[in-house]
Amino acid sequence: MDIMATATQFSLCYIEHPYVKGIIDELDNLRARRLLSKDQQCILITGEAGTGKSALIDHYKAKALASELNSRRIPVLLTRISAKRDLDSTLVQMLHDLELFGTGRYKSRRGFVRNLEKDLVEALKRTKVELIIINEFQEILEYKSKQERQAIGNSLKYISEEAQVPIAFVGMPWAEQICEDPQWASRLIRKRTLKHFYFKDINERRYYLSYLKGLASRMPFALPPDLASPTIAIPLFAATKGENRFIKELLKEALILALEQQDCTISLAHLGIVYASMVPEQPNVFELPVEQILLKEVESQSRINFDMQTVDQLTIGPKYTKPMALSDILSLK
Repeated sequence: MDIMATATQFSLCYIEHPYVKGIIDELDNLRARRLLSKDQQCILITGEAGTGKSALIDHYKAKALASELNSRRIPVLLTRISAKRDLDSTLVQMLHDLELFGTGRYKSRRGFVRNLEKDLVEALKRTKVELIIINEFQEILEYKSKQERQAIGNSLKYISEEAQVPIAFVGMPWAEQICEDPQWASRLIRKRTLKHFYFKDINERRYYLSYLKGLASRMPFALPPDLASPTIAIPLFAATKGENRFIKELLKEALILALEQQDCTISLAHLGIVYASMVPEQPNVFELPVEQILLKEVESQSRINFDMQTVDQLTIGPKYTKPMALSDILSLK
């Protein structure tokens, strides 16, 4: 068995749990209804780092392409804000992602870009794009004045209307700044938030355990690991604070270790070893009795710091709850 290839396959697996399935259905509906009106309804998908935003849209694009028989069509254009974080460079990036044009022809002698909006509209029509997904959308809004954000919104509105293509804006929580423009507020009735997993609420806990069962079923063992058992699920939550990306990373490393040792499945010991190597400065929760483990979960999401004095103070990260003992959590009704 090629251990690295197997681990990569697990890392790329995608669990369509009910909430993300709902977002996927919303994206399908936007594509199906795009020709009914010139005023396109769009969607805003936000979430903290590690909640699976990029994984969701990569999965959605792959599904759309897999069902596309005409190789000249691009049903879903997945792009992201350019490194320069300005509108013109981002529009050039979209054209580049359509694989129709090089970027050089759009630069004039003074460095300005001309006719990008019209060129992009024509390209979207030619390739029959049904949905634009813009990842890391918050990056184009950061450090911009209200007038600058409005100009960006106006340009994207023009492109969406003229090409009759809805847009999915994907980014961190402050990407919602686009809704300060009343025109976009009315187009972004659909707002969805990808969250970390939670444990205190019993329904959220069941959701988390269901997700773990889905991941276990994707592992290449005759006997899938019982990831949803309390002995694994509780320390795994404590170690990751419910962050999807960290959960999968820990499980991937544990999978590699188990395969290298030719073990029949993943155990608590595998997780303890890889956790100790990844975060050696932290107490190893996989070595503690379950009743001694303390859990934290996200209490409030990250946000823009309007009182920042330096660039590195631009954002304030998510706030977590105080450590909670398992006995206190289970006593809640």
